[in-house]
Amino acid sequence: MTEILGILWLRPWWLVGVPLALCIGLLLRRRAGSLGGWEQAIDPNLLPYLRARGLVTQASIHLFWLPAVLLALISIALAGPMTERRDQPTFRNLDAVILVMDLSPSMTSQMQFADSLTAARLIADAAAQAARPVALVVYAGEAYLANPLTTDARALGGMIALLNGETVGTTGTRPAEALQLGLKTLQAADILIADVVLISDGGGIGADTLAAARDLTDQTANLSTLDTKGQPSPNMIELARVGGGSVGTVTDPFPVVERITARPAERLAQTDYAVLLHLDLGRYLLIAALFPAALLLPRGQRR
Repeated sequence: MTEILGILWLRPWWLVGVPLALCIGLLLRRRAGSLGGWEQAIDPNLLPYLRARGLVTQASIHLFWLPAVLLALISIALAGPMTERRDQPTFRNLDAVILVMDLSPSMTSQMQFADSLTAARLIADAAAQAARPVALVVYAGEAYLANPLTTDARALGGMIALLNGETVGTTGTRPAEALQLGLKTLQAADILIADVVLISDGGGIGADTLAAARDLTDQTANLSTLDTKGQPSPNMIELARVGGGSVGTVTDPFPVVERITARPAERLAQTDYAVLLHLDLGRYLLIAALFPAALLLPRGQRR
């Protein structure tokens, strides 16, 4: 995108066709003053008689400019002149996903931790597929909002790939605190409904965690769990039951993935952000180029 003479152009290199069209017009203009060489082959006294009978006509000079005008219009159209529109409304989905990741030593020291990261990225991709914003909460002895609500699954996936045992830097396992932080994140963003996904080995789940799950359901948020073990542990199953969500494992996260992708984006709200749109005007110039092109079409011979 380049600005030339106060106009923004998407493909400015096509403008080289404009001076080329001018050269073609000048060349045809020089030829327009003659009768194609007839004035050299016919007696000058005979030309007025031939013109009067319509046998020899002086070609219109303007017709010789039509190919140049046509070429210039096409070149300008292909260059992509555009206008800016800043008044377009934008919307955000009020149906979100909160990904809660256990980074306690018991989790990060497991062989299955790589599977946990893969499952987390699958959840992020599933949220993006369903046009749902997703946030990342990590915890060990303390909980932190690692990434606020976003629709950029690629950037979030890159962050998930960097998670390790040193990300949080505190010992302990406090899933209840992480779920409460997820709830605060939803409330701050005025989210109407959400899916919270806890990826954990089940450590630290107690009465306070079940209470946090009930708080989520009170805010129309469902809590699903992904266990790092081959089979979901009883406390992870109970947590998902209280939270009204689904149960899976990091090697089989698809029950949770299907839950996230099953709900279409229906709860939208207009945002205060303005989106800058560029409207390419080249198509309209191509329509205008049809008129000189029509004048260049061959006509039937007069008898």
